Amino acid sequence: MKKKTIFGVIGVIAFVTIVLSVLGMFFNKSEDEKLNGLSGYYDVTEEGTIAYVHYTDGKPRIRLYNPEKSDDEKILELENDQYILDPTFSADGSTITYISTNKNLEESLSSTIYQFNLETQENLELFSFDAAITEIQFSANEESMFYLMAGVFQNYSPIASRRPHDFDVYEYRFAEDEHIQHTKMKEYSMHSLHNAPDNESVFVRMDEVADTPEESFEVHQRIFEIPLEEPSKRKVISDPNREVDIFDFTIVPDRKEIVFQSIGNFDSGGTYQYELYKYNLETKEEEQLTNLKEYTTNPVIRQNQIYFMVDKRFAQRDSDYHLYVMNMDGTEVKEIQLPSNQTSE
Repeated sequence: MKKKTIFGVIGVIAFVTIVLSVLGMFFNKSEDEKLNGLSGYYDVTEEGTIAYVHYTDGKPRIRLYNPEKSDDEKILELENDQYILDPTFSADGSTITYISTNKNLEESLSSTIYQFNLETQENLELFSFDAAITEIQFSANEESMFYLMAGVFQNYSPIASRRPHDFDVYEYRFAEDEHIQHTKMKEYSMHSLHNAPDNESVFVRMDEVADTPEESFEVHQRIFEIPLEEPSKRKVISDPNREVDIFDFTIVPDRKEIVFQSIGNFDSGGTYQYELYKYNLETKEEEQLTNLKEYTTNPVIRQNQIYFMVDKRFAQRDSDYHLYVMNMDGTEVKEIQLPSNQTSE
């Protein structure tokens, strides 16, 4: 090959490399900007209005969608270095309380609770801690709010990713501006916080207690009831003999039932598929509600229906959440077409 040809090829390669580098500077997004689409966090009023968290170029937004009117609007937006967790309506639907946390908890472990008034558009900061607050739940009379808070963010083994650990149950009383720590368990994990209508106990999902190091390898995730006056007397309310772990759950109002998420193909050897199940606390009978062979999560019960999320790219790099609703017996499963989940704006 002639030298001129060789130099020509090298020149073209160099030019293309420079062009691609320049384009990369313009189009390469930072980690904070890469998050787009629907998250798994949402809530629903008794009238059916949906508040959900949607990301655009990494910026978290809370949007409201009214299925009857097909209205969809952005009500607030945070910077792209923040996550929005657990948006929660007040009983009358006039406010939304939510958690704001840093995306990089390793750099700065901090969580702030805000309450957004839908009428006045005021975004009030309630309190903030240098800790990981992961879930919130109003008391039945809405005079206080329970929350789960983890004291550390670390990996407990070299092969595990960093996560919040040392969880306990807390309560914030609005009138007194007072925080109460109800448990001192420092649990490795604690999720799906719900409080009893009488405010005398809370329900959470966490590991069974292991009496010996050997038993720690055999523990299962179960649903516990924790009496607030005597937290040490916690007890399992889900099936104590279930061999497959329970994950997200919710309590069916006015019924002795729970709806929970668990693995539907535990013995298959493939990628796990997560389905929803219903368990009767009195009859001890269990019923499988979904058979989507996907990843169902975050059940919420309103208007005698079960809302839930489905991640259609579970176990892949990016999630693809879609909101569904079905009857209490698992029939008439249908997707709710959230407008901003179809197109980014």
